[in-house]
Amino acid sequence: MSNSNRQNLGSVAIRGSVLNSAQWVFNKGLTAGAMLLIAWFLSPDEYGTGTQALAISAFAFVLPVMTLGDVLIAHPRHVHTLAASAQTLAYRLAVVTAVLTVLLIPVALHFYPSYSATWLGGLLIALSVKPLIEARLMLPLTLLRVQMEYPRIALVEGVIQAAATLSSIFLAAIGGKAAALVAPQIVATAARSQWYRRIAPTERSGPTYRSRIRLLLHHYWRAASAQYLHNILVGLEILVLGVASGDVETGLFGLAFTVAVQANGVIAYQLGQILQPILGHLQTDSVRQVNGFLKAERVLSAVCVPICLCQALIAEPLFRVAFPQKWQPAIPVFQVVSLAQAFYFATGPAMACLRAQRRFNTFLVWQAVQFAVSMPLYWVGARQAGAVGVASFSAAVWCTSSLLVVWLCTLPAGRGYFVTCLGVFVRPWLVGLPVFGLAYPIVQRSLAYGRVGELASILLLGPLATLLSIWLARYLHRDIRGTLDGLGRSILVRLGR
Repeated sequence: MSNSNRQNLGSVAIRGSVLNSAQWVFNKGLTAGAMLLIAWFLSPDEYGTGTQALAISAFAFVLPVMTLGDVLIAHPRHVHTLAASAQTLAYRLAVVTAVLTVLLIPVALHFYPSYSATWLGGLLIALSVKPLIEARLMLPLTLLRVQMEYPRIALVEGVIQAAATLSSIFLAAIGGKAAALVAPQIVATAARSQWYRRIAPTERSGPTYRSRIRLLLHHYWRAASAQYLHNILVGLEILVLGVASGDVETGLFGLAFTVAVQANGVIAYQLGQILQPILGHLQTDSVRQVNGFLKAERVLSAVCVPICLCQALIAEPLFRVAFPQKWQPAIPVFQVVSLAQAFYFATGPAMACLRAQRRFNTFLVWQAVQFAVSMPLYWVGARQAGAVGVASFSAAVWCTSSLLVVWLCTLPAGRGYFVTCLGVFVRPWLVGLPVFGLAYPIVQRSLAYGRVGELASILLLGPLATLLSIWLARYLHRDIRGTLDGLGRSILVRLGR
């Protein structure tokens, strides 16, 4: 890789994430709209049952099959040599995971007696099939990621997830209850597997070697343990709420979380997928690798923080307009989760960086410490204040954890990056807080004008504050200004064409 290409790492990653994300923008907008419709058809306890089943499945999937793909990408020169052995290992891991999930069902029903045993047990049985499907999906998706075929990946993911979202609405409308949140995801995984295998053929080009399986397992255990802990942490609030507060509080948190994370998911998820292979090619040049990673995080922060502040700003009018009365108690939960997302956005690219650096032990220790800290705090929050309490402690934990992991990613290049990492998070707040602080009383006053004021807050005041905050963030760092200006020109050129 040439020096000029290395220097432009952050710009390339951001540009690839944004300009190839039309399908993702459409899909996330569709998902957010779908949540509004599903909320009309499902009650909080039904929504809570569905989200609880998904959280329990994350706890049961102790051998995450898709992590094998990250292990392969961390060895970009040997992907095709290890492919056949990785596929065999994936099937073995999937069978063990499926069996463990089924065996865990009685335990789950014991810890969650307030939930319908028929619904919760049935959903978990259906979810036990998912690891077997992911075993077929892992290798073709990995090969496309190694080849950096991100437009094709975005197309597949966008089309299939859009279909799954529409299926969720349909199931909810015809009385599918909690299954509306679970069944479409299983079918969507199967459709992704089939489509990816068509566009990235993975016929076995060589034999499976025990030595190669042992090599893969050596790296897999650390990576899988770290990813497993992360998967649990993402759904830990749901798991704790289900035991401490019941299905209604779980449903309130589940809906608020699902809606709040959509905006960041447009760019942050794809950026993590794009960064890992790029950073993997810079393993021998730690300084350039770290500088490229920090550049990507700066630009992402300049965009994501204002969006999250906007969500918190317009939460009350948004829920009044879009959701029935039964979901109004979720407003403060949505606000707190949105503020947490203003820090959580950094973890996707950071995890990709740690994987590219093959620092799976660091990944594991980071998530283990966070899990040990989060569990008692979430329990206290759930017992004292339900969904709002859990969301508040979750925001505090992810605020600290996100800064920590970004700093950990910079250690291979030296120990003088802590202030730089702090600036990644602080700079957008320096302009965002004054802008949204001025907008807040205007939004509150507009609520007195009924539906007209609510719509004005959602469609006018919130977006204007967001755009102003992003525009001011351009002057905080040359990386932000150069990348955002370049993206703006590229988007205008494409629109012109």
